[in-house]
Amino acid sequence: MGDSKVDTTKMEELYQEIATEINMIIPEQWSEVLLYSEVEEHSDATFFYYYPMGKTTPIYSLDIEDIEGVDVEEVDNGLSNLSDLLRKLWNEFIVNKQEPWKSLNFTLNSKGKFNIQYSYEDLEKDGYDYVDRVAIWEYEKLNMLPKSTDVSAIELIENYKKKI
Repeated sequence: MGDSKVDTTKMEELYQEIATEINMIIPEQWSEVLLYSEVEEHSDATFFYYYPMGKTTPIYSLDIEDIEGVDVEEVDNGLSNLSDLLRKLWNEFIVNKQEPWKSLNFTLNSKGKFNIQYSYEDLEKDGYDYVDRVAIWEYEKLNMLPKSTDVSAIELIENYKKKI
């Protein structure tokens, strides 16, 4: 009875389902996917970037529906399913009496290997709103800088670089 070991079977199933869903959403061969998700009790936000096979410029998940020949409804449903799966993963922590994560990074390569990093930090503690956090994530994970026309985002990254 005293066994407090967490049953991770459901989590492992969810990781697999998340990877499968991502693969179904992406309409071409790809080499790597980097996903970011934030979940709270009443809100969530998830997006990812993928690298098409042989290319060095990543594609943003919401831009997939602009790719020629893509079924927009299918992509929307896939992205919605992906959000639902991440919500289920978040709930699984609560079921297992673990502290639910605030954000996660999920990296997946085309061979099926994945890596997940959970963060428990208060997302607002540094005064960054969601748009800021996305810009910082894009800079950290993809080495992407904001468009040169977005002065506030450029300043944000400059200030962020000074802090780290």
